[in-house]
Amino acid sequence: MKEDLRPALLYCRESRDEDGIHYERIETQRDVLLDFCRRRGITNIVDIVMDDHVSGTSLRRLGGILRRVERGEIHYLIFKDSSRLGRNLRQSLAFVDQVEELGGEILFADETYSEDLFPLQAWFNERRAREDSQKIRAVLRHKMTAGTLLVRPHYGYRRSGGGMVPCEETAAVVRRIFAAADCGFGAGEIARRLNEEDVPTPSRVQGMAKAAEQWNAQHIRRILANDVYLGIMTHHKTSRKSYKNRTTVRHDPQDWIVLENHHPPLVAPELFERVNQGKMRAQKAARSTFSGFLVCGGCGSTMVLRRRKGRRDTYICGRYHRYGTAACTPHSVAEETLRHVITAFCTELLRESPPDMAAVRERFSQKMTAEEEMICRQLRELRLRQDGLYEDLKNGLLGEESFLRLREKYAARERQLLRQEARRPRAYEEPFSVDSLMEYFEKNFPDRTLWGMLISRIRVCDPEEGDIVVETRLQTCPKGLSFLQF
Repeated sequence: MKEDLRPALLYCRESRDEDGIHYERIETQRDVLLDFCRRRGITNIVDIVMDDHVSGTSLRRLGGILRRVERGEIHYLIFKDSSRLGRNLRQSLAFVDQVEELGGEILFADETYSEDLFPLQAWFNERRAREDSQKIRAVLRHKMTAGTLLVRPHYGYRRSGGGMVPCEETAAVVRRIFAAADCGFGAGEIARRLNEEDVPTPSRVQGMAKAAEQWNAQHIRRILANDVYLGIMTHHKTSRKSYKNRTTVRHDPQDWIVLENHHPPLVAPELFERVNQGKMRAQKAARSTFSGFLVCGGCGSTMVLRRRKGRRDTYICGRYHRYGTAACTPHSVAEETLRHVITAFCTELLRESPPDMAAVRERFSQKMTAEEEMICRQLRELRLRQDGLYEDLKNGLLGEESFLRLREKYAARERQLLRQEARRPRAYEEPFSVDSLMEYFEKNFPDRTLWGMLISRIRVCDPEEGDIVVETRLQTCPKGLSFLQF
């Protein structure tokens, strides 16, 4: 057999989702192509491309090969069969035409390439891809609705059978993060403490190739906003536009597959609502006195603060805010109305059903101590930075202009922290009694430290149902007190 010295490229491709468990090893394709070249006398094999686990619905992956044909580096492009080239009719026909125009030649090891028959083969290949995609989507949707875990277990969990169960080591970290956020620590501060203790990041725990070495604020925010820690699994938030078009499509919430009680929760719903303080809203709103306590009496979603120039600050239903009347009604309530409600409720509650004062004092002291500790730590760190500025200036590491700019920046932050410390309500003075508690409440109403210990939730209803329902954290509550109309 006469030796053919024209340069050849062998192309192998395998998509694991095409043939299920009966997929062909990509090394087998390579061996078939090498044997084909030996039988044909093609000896100048300049390259072997092996695209493992790559879909055939897009031929963009062949752009570099086409440029090599154009430069004359490759004459033969050899595939096992037409489906290995691709499963996209339009792109396959365009690719073949370009190769032929550039003087290249396409060969199939298991088929005879025919210019007349290739369009029909390409059509069958695309049809097969469409059918496979439909089958795969149907199977995945069935698994989603059945509760089968289709993704990596979330941080704090481990895989168990077809679901998730808490991983005690990482679940403890998740609970610590929520507890710290509930005490008022910011995401950056929580991340710093985890880094100091060398706690592995979620990607390090999962063994990802490009794992993050350090925690950052974004890691913390994602954990705090993820309702998977309430035992909820949500699927079908996004999908691909089609088996050929890989554009991501975001679905409306009514089309999501939401599974309640899918796995054991790691945090209580009340804690989740408090630490998020409106993060689950579609757009940012300013932090307010009542964030995290208000829920819509119609749909149960978190209410959001709406501020408009020339009008009163008003809370409205979060679902109505995002999706309009198709989801819910406004259930609006003015912020000043809420102040009157909470004042009346707490005053009456303390008068008619005095709480365990020892328990209230202990919880209040813990909260106040955590806030005081946070401000003191920030002041301490800021002053260390200020001292470092002078050292850097003296050692020539910092220019005078930069020194002055940073000094003013740190001084402004110090003044801000000192004002915050001065405004911070102080602990009660002895004797610690219901009367002193009520007096403190009247003087320090905007502070959530007190009434947040007495109230667990405020539900805003429609006028015909009563306007506002206040739920207390106390085990006993005077009859009728939790239901207030304004």
